[in-house]
Amino acid sequence: MKISFDTPPATPDSSNDLSVRYAASRRHVPRWRWYLIVLAVLALPVYYGIQFIHDLLVVSAPGFVQMQQVTITAGTAGHVLFVLPSGATVKSGEALCRIQPYEQNDTIAASRSNRISKSALRSLQTALNLQARVVVIRQNKVKALKKLLDEGAATTADLTEAQEQLLSAESSADQSKAALERLAAQTSVLPQVTEASRAPFAGQVIRPLVYPGQWVSHDTPILTLLSHSQPWIEAFLSPKDIRYAHPGTPATIIFSNGQHIPGVVMSVSAEASRLPPQFSVFSSTRGNTLRIKLRLKYPLQLHDVVKDMPVKVNFQAWP
Repeated sequence: MKISFDTPPATPDSSNDLSVRYAASRRHVPRWRWYLIVLAVLALPVYYGIQFIHDLLVVSAPGFVQMQQVTITAGTAGHVLFVLPSGATVKSGEALCRIQPYEQNDTIAASRSNRISKSALRSLQTALNLQARVVVIRQNKVKALKKLLDEGAATTADLTEAQEQLLSAESSADQSKAALERLAAQTSVLPQVTEASRAPFAGQVIRPLVYPGQWVSHDTPILTLLSHSQPWIEAFLSPKDIRYAHPGTPATIIFSNGQHIPGVVMSVSAEASRLPPQFSVFSSTRGNTLRIKLRLKYPLQLHDVVKDMPVKVNFQAWP
């Protein structure tokens, strides 16, 4: 059996000597489509190539923004009367919390009796004033009777009776004065509210750790205070790249919004530690790293700074 093959078409626009009309979009393919396909195929290799060259020239390390933060303790035992709320801004030396000390709690009952004593004190003072007026009246009466006795208009018995009344009035006044002095000596001053702690620096309250009415001891934390001083950067660098980060070495800090700010290495830790979990990558292991402290060459706006905000630190790897 002889196999015969069909004659292939001479041109793409004809079949079996018949003209075939293709659509306009199938007749000529635009060249830019081929460029797009080539670009899509080469994009991934080019990206890894650029990343490889970048890693050869620049050493990167994860880091975060660090700011001075302290926890303030009560400093005395007692009940909390007032504590600043979260977000409050304070100046250096400003009171952060008010506490009624433990020693003053034992005098609350005494303070109530003091208020009663003060009321009695006012009553005794009023009575003493009246008795002093009676003494003056009795003294004037004795003087008048002496004058009348000299003139023969009064008797000795009248003068003696007036003198006895004067002595009785003076005795009552002396007794009231003594009672007033004793009561005044027994009356103590009402307890004063003392301030537990003051702000060691100007800053902002991050969170209060106690509430009004709570009982605290002298070492109980009452709130966390964040300083308004300029922040610094703390980065984690692999020990094999330590030669690129010495004190005084320049670096570039890249923030999450793309802002690039130059920095300078201040210090390098003397021991290695594990990379914090928030900076580790899922596909990599948490190896040992060195803590690098950097300062920023340009100050940041404090309202734009967030403590522990992640950043990227680039160190120059070429000579």
